Amino acid sequence: MPVLTTPDIPEHASGESSELLQVLASMPMADPEYGTWWDTDTGRWLYDEITTRIGAPLAASLRHKFGVSYEPADVANTAFTVLRQDFAHAYILRADDPWAYLSQMLKREMLSTAGAHFRVELTDEALFDSSIPPVEQAAVSVHEAAELTFEVLAPTAPEHLRGSLMDAILYFAELGGARLSHLYTHATSDAELTGLGLVREEILAIANAVLGSRPNNGQTSLIAAFLNDPTFDPRSSILHRRALNKFQSRMAGAATKQEALVG
Repeated sequence: MPVLTTPDIPEHASGESSELLQVLASMPMADPEYGTWWDTDTGRWLYDEITTRIGAPLAASLRHKFGVSYEPADVANTAFTVLRQDFAHAYILRADDPWAYLSQMLKREMLSTAGAHFRVELTDEALFDSSIPPVEQAAVSVHEAAELTFEVLAPTAPEHLRGSLMDAILYFAELGGARLSHLYTHATSDAELTGLGLVREEILAIANAVLGSRPNNGQTSLIAAFLNDPTFDPRSSILHRRALNKFQSRMAGAATKQEALVG
């Protein structure tokens, strides 16, 4: 596997670019040094610069275009995750305009996260091109949409799980920006959910009801439907009725299986 090396700072780099390149070149990539570096004067400078230069306009654009609430600091926190990846770090160091390259990387990450709540793919063009019809703005908060989802799912869930159901719904609602395949795999063994007394089949049933099932996640996700319209009635949608029936069937099947194991 090739080893990425830190290049010399280009002579043609502008003052602002040169300053960013020098800061990135000083950034350690190994733990725990990487995390503690952000608490140094240099690390705090970079965090503040990303917050101001990239975070503020990007958060405002996401809020205006899609009604998704992010703070400028959320973008800087995303940079913390992105920059610890060797390839991302190296590409920025080699870019003609490192600030612009970093900005584009963070835009893609934030758009991916925002779009996942609606179970659609958002692009840079959709964010800034006024000729592209926008995704319908969120009418309620993610937490409010989770409560509406609970009201629909609770009557069809086994009684002994209703106390855990809201926590499980919030788990998936708040992590809705993750890739579903990774999220579902992690969720089935996450102590936050298994500690609620949920088994694998129940966790996946809740996940599919909240975030939708392949290949039409956006059309079957309850949280996406309630984000767009808090008055939405799942019974008015054939796909959502089927999803609810499947949720009830899977939860009942899991309960029966558990009873058989105990018995």
